[in-house]
Formats: sequence, C-alpha cells, structure tokens
Amino acid sequence: MSSHRIAIGYMGKPDAPPSALAAHISTMKPSSGYDRAALLRDVIDGFVRLRNSVLRFVRLFTSDASAARADETSAASLRGLLSLLASEAQAAQFDRMRELKRAIRDARALEKTRDAVFSESFSNDPVALQAAAAELERVDALLVGLCVEHVLERHLATAIYAPRADAVAEPRPRVAARRSRRKLADARLAAPARAQAG
Repeated sequence: MSSHRIAIGYMGKPDAPPSALAAHISTMKPSSGYDRAALLRDVIDGFVRLRNSVLRFVRLFTSDASAARADETSAASLRGLLSLLASEAQAAQFDRMRELKRAIRDARALEKTRDAVFSESFSNDPVALQAAAAELERVDALLVGLCVEHVLERHLATAIYAPRADAVAEPRPRVAARRSRRKLADARLAAPARAQAG
C-alpha cells in the first residue's frame, strides 16, 4: 500500500489548518513499484527490438519487392514476420537454416510471453519478468548475428567472384579490336613478301 507523508509541526500538531492539509500530502510509491515498472519496460522494449530485427532480416530477402508488399511487411505482426522470414530464407537457400529455425521457434514462444505481460500474476513476478527480458535479448542477439553473417558472406562472395567473372567474360569490343590489330599486322608482314614474289 502507498504511504502518505503529512507535514507535522512541533509536538505532533499540524502546522496548517485542516483545510490546508491536502496541499501538504504527497503519495510515496514504494521502491518495488519502480522496479516493477523498469522490468515491464525492459520486456516491452525487448519485444520491440526483436520485431525490428526480424523485419530487417526479412528485408534482406525481399529487397526487390514492390512498395505495396514492403508496406504490408512493415505492418505485419511478429508471428507473420517470423513465418515470412522462414519461407524467404528457405527459398534463398540460407546456409545456416538449422540455427535460423531454432531462433524462429524461440521467438514464437516469446510472443506468448508478450500477452502474459498484461496478466496480473506475470506482471507482478519480478523473476519471471527478468527471465523474459533476458530471453528476449538472447534471441534478438542470435537473429542479429545470423543476419550480419549473411550480409558479410554475401559481400565477400561478390568481392571474390566479380573479378573472375570480368576476366572470363571479356567485353566483345575489346576482343574485336584485338583481332583487327592482328589482321592489320599480318597484312603488313605479308605485303613485302608478295612484292618480292611479283
């Protein structure tokens, strides 16, 4: 229960008339109330960060999508985004699909915890709130790590194979010009020989 502080004068007598006591009364919240609010905030912020991480991951596979589909994806729920991530990663033959499926499974389980935040028993259990916040952070870090690794591997593959492709597929104008120079040189060498034969 909340405690109240009342301005008391000498010998325990109020130093103001009864009608003015209301102006000197302030409600003091117990420290546990502040702790609970901080834990609830950590859980809610954890869900926001997790959804944003999943959304960024999905956009890696749908970067060429239309504007309408991009808006639809941005408005999707966490569960919808997780399903979309699984299907898009599978279609793209994502290398670490086993780890991604495990992270998606854990994220889906945490979505049920989000609804429990509004229950009185869960929201008043500091141990459960701390555990939920820690699990949200763990799953978010796992998804972010997989996302970053995918981006780095894609850039590395581009840097390695692009020069090879350029070397193999030489531009046709260069090849044609080189052949023309060779024919001209051969003609110049053959001209004196024809003159002597004549």
